[in-house]
Amino acid sequence: MYHIYIDSGTSNSKLYLVKGKQPVDTVIANVGTKDSAISGSNDVLLSGLKGIYERVLEKNKLRDRDIESIWLSGMVTNPFGIIEVEHISTPVDGKKLLEQRYIHFEERYFQRKLNLIPGVKTAQPGQVVTMENIEKMNNVRGEEIEAIGMIACGVIPKEQDCVMISPGSHTHMLYVKKGIITDIVSNFTGELNYAIQKDTILGGELTQEDIFLTEEYVIQGYHMVKTYGLARALYIIHATKVFGVCENEIRNSLLSGILSGGVIDMLKYKLERDWNGVKKVVIIGGKNYIKGYEMISRHILPKIEVEIVSCKAGESFGLYGYLELARIVEED
Repeated sequence: MYHIYIDSGTSNSKLYLVKGKQPVDTVIANVGTKDSAISGSNDVLLSGLKGIYERVLEKNKLRDRDIESIWLSGMVTNPFGIIEVEHISTPVDGKKLLEQRYIHFEERYFQRKLNLIPGVKTAQPGQVVTMENIEKMNNVRGEEIEAIGMIACGVIPKEQDCVMISPGSHTHMLYVKKGIITDIVSNFTGELNYAIQKDTILGGELTQEDIFLTEEYVIQGYHMVKTYGLARALYIIHATKVFGVCENEIRNSLLSGILSGGVIDMLKYKLERDWNGVKKVVIIGGKNYIKGYEMISRHILPKIEVEIVSCKAGESFGLYGYLELARIVEED
């Protein structure tokens, strides 16, 4: 029998057709919860997901009855997704993620049961979140299944405490202790970068492409924000254009140091106070801008092993996470 796993984000969704324990086909669509938020209805998301489901069936000469189960993770459980599902509380491993999945009968488009993998939060059951404890509250949707996949394939060793950094619109850091997601720290990064590039004067003074970063200037940008604060550091980048000091590509590296530097400073803070046993940091991604996180990590955390990892073409750590859940189902 076949199974379907869909990783659905804010803007894109990727569907995997799985036979046994092997992915046999992949279909990608430019549809996500952003479309639901804009339209005010999740019909556009559901119709888009049903569309790629029907496409993969047609490509592989299959029918709906040939698919034993459908699993989804990511933003499908947020208010603009298929149905809002409450996050589960840390600590979380693969077994807990499986046991607390939300089974939803979707009657309008799929007309069958969907297994929705919930996100994870640091707030504990019954805990009241206040202004006094809000700095300890974090949550993810989608990164939890990636972490389970990284543990399953050995990228995060079960016997070793590790931090997974997942750069994106919100850059999340997941503390994995002995194979269990124990803590989360979330940061407002990609959203800030987008706002700076699209809605400030710096937008015309930066390169819009994902270019190779220069370590010297990434580190310089980091020290600028440490010394002068965010507002002044951003102005200094602008001043390099006003006074003709450097090219756009250098300004990109400076900005990278400013934005990613705050994340790594937070990592350093947590390593010194809470995540004491960590020896390794794993950063997900294949884009050039992610190197900024690695450069600053090596600069201020020289004793920590830092590795950038990505999957082979056509696969993802989310897929590996789903396959791990499927393995647990078989064992049970």
